[in-house]
Amino acid sequence: MKSLSNALIKLVVALRVGVSSRSQRVEHLLYSLRVMRVTVWTVLRFGHYFERLGEDARFVGTPEFDPDFREALVVNIGSGVVFYPRVSIRGRGRLTIGDGCSINGGVIFGLTCDLTLGANVMIADNVSFRTADHEYSDLSVPMMHQGERPLAIQVGDDVWIGANATILRGVVVGKGAIIGAHAVVVRDVMPYEIVGGVPAKKIGSRLPEAGVQA
Repeated sequence: MKSLSNALIKLVVALRVGVSSRSQRVEHLLYSLRVMRVTVWTVLRFGHYFERLGEDARFVGTPEFDPDFREALVVNIGSGVVFYPRVSIRGRGRLTIGDGCSINGGVIFGLTCDLTLGANVMIADNVSFRTADHEYSDLSVPMMHQGERPLAIQVGDDVWIGANATILRGVVVGKGAIIGAHAVVVRDVMPYEIVGGVPAKKIGSRLPEAGVQA
């Protein structure tokens, strides 16, 4: 029985090999058509938030927009940017995304002021950006009623942010830096630095020992 099963498996594999490349081409075409449909729908539904949508920017899944209406929510997207499913853009202020960025699934842009990404930034799944903290100094008032302390976030070119990381208010991430998965970034990250942990600390560098100009 085992030999018969193996023979059947080999037969199916042999039959499929001849059509696998054609099947993959068909799958690629169907995928491209789906992305085109989602991108068109996103522009039609949420285009009033876009200050700019660069050439070849595309949406694999429809993003969620959740403005708070106290101030305008404005999004400026560069060329070749890819948004994967379940990206959430919330709050108010200006979100600027440079050319060639990749925004993976579950990313949250929580804005109370401006947030800027440079070019060719890779953002893994479930990364969260938070441009404000709650005030908490007055013990007689619930924290939810004490207002916020907003401060812009800036991320340089060629940065890689690992899955489930959180970037907090006022942080500047330098060019070429790497932020490890699950890190909570509360301080600036220097160019080409590798950070990880809670709170995030330097754990390495992309620079050779001799050093190069950042």
